[in-house]
Formats: sequence, structure tokens, C-alpha cells
Amino acid sequence: MPTREHADVVTGRGHPSLRMRFVCAWLAATRTKRILGDDESTEADRRRNRRRGPAAVPRRLRRTHDVTVHDRAGLRCAEIGVRGRRPERTIVYLHGGAYINPVVVQHWDLMAALAAENDARVIAPFYPLAPEGTAATVVPALLDLQVRLTEESGAAPVWAGDSAGGGLALATAMRLRDEGLPLPRHLVLFAPWLDVGLTNPGVADVVARDPTLDVAGLRYAGRLWAGALPVDSPQVSPGRGDPRGLPPTTVVVGTRDIFLADCRDFAARVRAAGVDIALLEGAGGFHVYPAVTFLPESAEARRLVTARLNAPDPKE
Repeated sequence: MPTREHADVVTGRGHPSLRMRFVCAWLAATRTKRILGDDESTEADRRRNRRRGPAAVPRRLRRTHDVTVHDRAGLRCAEIGVRGRRPERTIVYLHGGAYINPVVVQHWDLMAALAAENDARVIAPFYPLAPEGTAATVVPALLDLQVRLTEESGAAPVWAGDSAGGGLALATAMRLRDEGLPLPRHLVLFAPWLDVGLTNPGVADVVARDPTLDVAGLRYAGRLWAGALPVDSPQVSPGRGDPRGLPPTTVVVGTRDIFLADCRDFAARVRAAGVDIALLEGAGGFHVYPAVTFLPESAEARRLVTARLNAPDPKE
């Protein structure tokens, strides 16, 4: 994978694989998109998912990985590592779910793959979900986690996340920069939610082809996460923040994802600010397709992540 300085769009597969097309068709057939069709259905789904709680760690994962749960900097965190292997780096992973839903099975699969392919321990905070948790309360807690982890290991961890978790990782990095605290070594953002108001005109070009996401329900969830802050505050919608001084960043998004336009615009702004960034657009990819780890496109995205994390740091 090319990893040139200030990288532009990284070319992936020219056409979606058969597996990708099958999963997109299945997602459309299950009508998961209807959940986000309005405020009422989104709220009902939020309540159902909150009662269920986080998905259990799959048995298949426990055969190869050690998973523990403990408190770090006041946050309940899962720690995932490959059994019998000493990790060489730490990845903090913030799960998606529109800030209102807990961890699902696919999050465990992706975190396990990132741990195995990057000689890493993955620390996944179960951050408070909206409306109890908001940007104003969760971001400061994550600053404390970053400081604690950096002090423990003597090296800054990588920060990663998908969807809402990707937006939260970016918002945290911006706040760390603003407060002069240690930055993440790298940001890995899978389809990050950069603007909870979904104001980009490009959203309309993709929404009909996105098999899972819809605008109305996402805006409702975004308002819950914003709490007392404006929805366009960079702490809530980090795509509206100043990209200068960010660490090297890798963004992965599918071409059937309504966050595509925001990711493209963000990558252009980050590049113009002189930050090393790579953007991979997965042909035919649905929202956070790398979490479906058996897809060829998912493996391709993870190879890019590994190549970027192993690239020499020009500051060292």
C-alpha cells in the first residue's frame, strides 16, 4: 500500500467483491435502515439495545485472544490481546453506535483483528452513552485515559474508532492538541461521524444507496450526544474543527456510506493543513465495512492500517 507523505486517496479494489455485494443486499433486505427513519423509532431502538447491553465476546475470539475488563482512568475498559504474544503497541479503540448503542459482535471481531495484525493490545473504553454521556463529559474522561496510558508505557498509543467512535477519537485528539497534552501516535478512523448535523450537501447523493444509515435518526442521536453544546461544536462534530497539528491519520470509508462526502472534505482539509493523511474509499462499501472481517475489502483496509502504523515517524 502506498504511504507517501501527505497521502491522497489510496486506490483500493476497482469493483466491489461478490461478498461485499451479498452483504449489502442482505443489509438492505433486513431493512435495518428503517430504525433510523425518525426520532421515535430511533429512541425505541436505543432503549432496546440499552436493555440488551454490550454484545458478549464471541467464543471463537476467546480461543485465540485474552480479553479482560478493568477500570482505567475512571472508565470501564476491555483489553484484547493475542494469547501468548507480547504486544508492541497499544491501540485505544472507541466503538460506534451513533453514541447511543453499545458494542456489537462486529466490534469485537475488528478489535481482535487489529490486535493480531498490529502486535497490539487493544483497549476499548465502554464510554457512557447518550443521553447520560455527552461530548462535554466523555471527551475529558478520554483525555485522562490518554495521559494515563502514555505515562504507563512511555509512548503514546494509537487511537482508532468507527462511526461515532471515530468522531470521538478525532474530537479527543483535537482537545489533546488544544490543551498541550500528548497526542495519539496515529488516528485510525473507520467511517468517522464528523458532522452530527449531516449538513453536507453530498449526503443526499449517497443516502438512497446506503443500506443501513438514514439522516433523521442520526440527527436525533447526534442531538442527544451534543447535550447542552451546539451540534456544530467541534467537540460534537469534529469535522468542523481545526485540523492543524493533528497526528498522522488514516480514514477508511465505503462509497455507499452517507459519511463519504464528509470524509472526503475532511481529508482535503487535513491535507491542506500539512497533516499526513491517507483516505481509502472502499468500492461499494457500506457503513464501517471493515468490521465485517471476512470481506476482501476489510482485509485490504486493515493492510493499509498496518502499513501506516509501521511507517517510520518523520518526527523521530
